[in-house]
Parts: sequence; C-alpha cells; structure tokens
Amino acid sequence: MDFDGVMFDVRAAMGPEAREQAITGLLMSREHRPRSVPVTFSFFGVHPTLEYLAKHEPDHAVEAEALISGLEVEAALTATPTRGLDQLLAVRVAAGRKVAVISDLSEDAVWATLRAHTLDRYVAAVAARQGLDLRGVDAGCTAVRAADLLGVPVASCLVVCGSFLRLYQARRAGAIGLGCECGRDSRKHLAANQTPVVSNLATLTQALLVP
Repeated sequence: MDFDGVMFDVRAAMGPEAREQAITGLLMSREHRPRSVPVTFSFFGVHPTLEYLAKHEPDHAVEAEALISGLEVEAALTATPTRGLDQLLAVRVAAGRKVAVISDLSEDAVWATLRAHTLDRYVAAVAARQGLDLRGVDAGCTAVRAADLLGVPVASCLVVCGSFLRLYQARRAGAIGLGCECGRDSRKHLAANQTPVVSNLATLTQALLVP
C-alpha cells in the first residue's frame, strides 16, 4: 500500500512546498556557491534538488536530506489515518495476506507513524526513501524492494495507490495495480490502461470479505 494519500494524507499535513522552502532556506543561509537559480529555489521539486546536491554539493545534500526527513516525520505524525485503514489491514492479515508499505517519504517517517498508531502490527515490511538513495522515489523500485522483503515475486503483489504516476511505475516494474480515490488523481486518470479503481478503503475491505 502507498503510504501518502491512501493511508495518511501527509502532503496536506506538511503543506505545499514546505520541503522545497526548507531546502531553499538552508542553501540561502550557507556561504554562496555557484549554482543555477532553479536549484537554489528548488523550482524542479525536492527530489531533483536533492539529486543535484548529492552530485555537486554532498555536504549540503546531507544537511538537506536530514532537514526534509525531519519535516516528513513531523507531518506524518500529525496526519490522521484514512477512515477504515485499521479494519482493512486487519482483514488482509487475517486472510493470510502479507502487507508492505511503500512511500517516497523517508522510511523513518513511515515507521514512526505506523508505530504511533499501532498499525505496525499489521505491516510486514516498509520500502521507502532511505537517506539520499533516491531510488525510493520511484514506486516501481519500492514495489520491487517490498516484494523482496516479503520474499515473494513482485508480480504477485497488489499495489494500492492514489497516484496515476506511481501506479504506472509499480505496474511497469511488474506489480498489479489498484487505484484508490483518495484526493490525489481522479478516477479517470487512475483507470488508465484498464486499471481497476476503488472509491475508498471500505470498498476494498468489503471485496476482501467476499468468500
């Protein structure tokens, strides 16, 4: 399951461009180094900026990653679980299905939040961003890593996600995709390439309860 959106609305709790603004503040507070304006102001987003810094300014990259990871942990801990999440996870585990959580947020943020809401008892594995290893940003990469952690082929994994792009990435990696309307992308976009879509977690729970 995708953490942000489907399980928790971390993006709303964190606020728009909070991470980008934090990196900009960090870079502006340090001694000037020659770099393009779009990098300094994170115009291309948090992950491309981290990628640039990791390659060209590794000391700043370490600082920036620690800063945004802290923001992600704080925001995730203030976000509330999606209605019906606890029941869905309980039903899946009771049915003998292993549950893994994927995310482009820091792995610390995901685990801290699952533990805070005692949902970690249902989760067998977490595959999320680890430090400056930005492969975790790609849902395909995290789906494959989650499958490896579970000890199953990725082709046997169902990835539940509310983002068209992340669904595409997971399916491209060989996973089965299921769209979930959660305030991210529309049903029309989630259903691209004949991907099935559920309107909420309760619908998925009911489907799992059918003999």
